[in-house]
Amino acid sequence: MEEAEYCNRLALIFRGKIVALGTPSELKRDSMKGELLLVECEPLGAAVEALQSAPGVMDAAVFGKALHLVVADAVGAMPQIKKFLAEHGVAVSRMEQIRPSLEDVFVSLTTGREAAEERKP
Repeated sequence: MEEAEYCNRLALIFRGKIVALGTPSELKRDSMKGELLLVECEPLGAAVEALQSAPGVMDAAVFGKALHLVVADAVGAMPQIKKFLAEHGVAVSRMEQIRPSLEDVFVSLTTGREAAEERKP
């Protein structure tokens, strides 16, 4: 996805269907439903599992050695997420709002579609 940042126009395709079309800037601006937080914490597995049911967290995904969380209001959510994770035995070493990458956009666009497809009979 890094190379895609330099393209003039992109089509993001998931399971053979175009899910988004536009410039990298347009996709990052228009396709993310919420704001993005980077969270570095330990243990990572316990954190992502707990955050799947955390109030205000729309999505949680592992990115390398950290988590990317999609929330409605990043600044407002940070204290609540820190408290929530502490209650679940997770130590947060760093948390900050970040700009989404094209990979974040793709994950955001496809996560809901994948769940919807799995529910189909």
